[in-house]
Amino acid sequence: MLNLMIVDDESVAVNLLSNALEEWGKYELTINKAYSGNEALDRIRERRLDILLTDIRMPGMNGLELADHVLDLWPRCKIIFLSGYNDFEYIQKAIRKGGMDYILKAEDDELIFQAIEKAAEEIKTELHEGDILKKSQELMQQAIPAMRRDYFMEMLGGEMGSEAARVKRFTELGIHLDPKQDVYLVVGRVDDWGKNLSTSDRTLLTYSIQNIAEEFLADKFRFVFLLYDRFRFVWYIQPKQFPLSQGEEAEVAWERVRQFVKGTSESIQATCSQLLKLPISLMLSSNPSSWEKTAGQFDSLKLNLSSGLIRSVEKLVVEPSSDTAGLERSSKTFFAEMAVRNHMRKLDLLEAHLDSGDKAQFVQHFHEFTMLNNMEVSEIKLTYLTMEMFANLSSFFLSYTSRRNLIDELGAPMKLDKYVQFDNHSSWEAALAYFRQLGEMAADYNGRLQLERTHEMIRILHQYVHDFMKEDLTLTRLAEVVYLSPPYLSRLYKLLTGNNLTEYVTEQRMVRAKKLLKNTTMKIHEIAFEVGFESAPYFTRVFKKLTGSTPNEYREMN
Repeated sequence: MLNLMIVDDESVAVNLLSNALEEWGKYELTINKAYSGNEALDRIRERRLDILLTDIRMPGMNGLELADHVLDLWPRCKIIFLSGYNDFEYIQKAIRKGGMDYILKAEDDELIFQAIEKAAEEIKTELHEGDILKKSQELMQQAIPAMRRDYFMEMLGGEMGSEAARVKRFTELGIHLDPKQDVYLVVGRVDDWGKNLSTSDRTLLTYSIQNIAEEFLADKFRFVFLLYDRFRFVWYIQPKQFPLSQGEEAEVAWERVRQFVKGTSESIQATCSQLLKLPISLMLSSNPSSWEKTAGQFDSLKLNLSSGLIRSVEKLVVEPSSDTAGLERSSKTFFAEMAVRNHMRKLDLLEAHLDSGDKAQFVQHFHEFTMLNNMEVSEIKLTYLTMEMFANLSSFFLSYTSRRNLIDELGAPMKLDKYVQFDNHSSWEAALAYFRQLGEMAADYNGRLQLERTHEMIRILHQYVHDFMKEDLTLTRLAEVVYLSPPYLSRLYKLLTGNNLTEYVTEQRMVRAKKLLKNTTMKIHEIAFEVGFESAPYFTRVFKKLTGSTPNEYREMN
């Protein structure tokens, strides 16, 4: 999905071109409109921009000045200049500003379509698969030193040390982040590795994900990529220019960082999907964190990534602003959990399947714990191994039900004393059956909860469309209502309903228009405005396309 903006001080020109692009429909475009350079700049700061179509001569900020600001915010944006004047001096300046095309407004729309097609194809081909894989192989040979990874894992565990100690360690390990300034965190996961991939293949692809992220972020940010388990990773991001100002100005500056990272993350997801065939999901922080609070922020992001809507791929969500103090845990507690996970790494897979409500996958991986039945070891060794595995499973499920607030749901029916006392089970097989049943109940509950939340999201969207019919109901605006990215919302809505969200909006507008035509004496242009159309002719064209008759003809028949 490409984000496109049309900017012109002539509202009629903006609306006509927007309508023409919607009818063209060759690319999946999110079309934004602005009627001045300043209005455009305000909106561009909030979300990523891929293609800008702008008039050159406008009151206040002209198109050339706007182009400077756009390229500073979104360096990969493609700019198409529109003008009512065949002015060689303006054409020359436009080309120097990096404009891909200069088109006269008097020209046919087909020339604009061709320019957009050219821009879209250039965006697709800027990153070449061969170059990425080649650079990834170089990164793989160099590898991130194990000591650096260990140090980041210690910090995520809460063992931060003093600022002076942190400065020293950053210097020793060559960590190109500022140990004295706040840092912005993003947690992500690979949703599906595909089939038949070796460990080395996954390692290479992991470096490819890192390289793609660096391609998009390294120009403006200091960036560190850390893989903290088999398929999940965390990004550390800081602006290159420090110090940021203090107080309200600092909040504004960090908000711009967050908006840029959010917009760029969509491109990173798309590139990973196109070039690597890997779907990835990302959870973005709502605010930067001091280094002392990164452990709590990390835990909060992990929890938010695994909870919420039903399991799907390429999720992109901004963490809701909240107090994460309650989610911070002591270093001892955290490292107790890390010790368990390092000892039995497949428990991470069980946790992922439980979180997603995937009972079938949980049962499949849980079956591997029956391996003790086939081990040819001494009886006393088997007893120790059995008790060790029981202790790990007990710790895992006790921690999981507590962290996910499932005790009220599962505690009573599952008899909590069996969590921790092996003697309360008649055999190892009975203990396994107990934990398997516990996991199945947790997966069922999570699945129901996620489905309920997802249906609630659909209800909120439909209610918003009904209540604000005459307002902006673009995919971008609706995504903001439910705190999702536009591409992810579009895919999720299609998955859940079988329909496109934009088609639903148009359908509901037509339903409202029919009622107004039948039951009121409102004029056509008044009805058009009431149901969210800025142009009566465009409303008439859409109405006839969908109903087979013009609004006046429909009114006469009814």
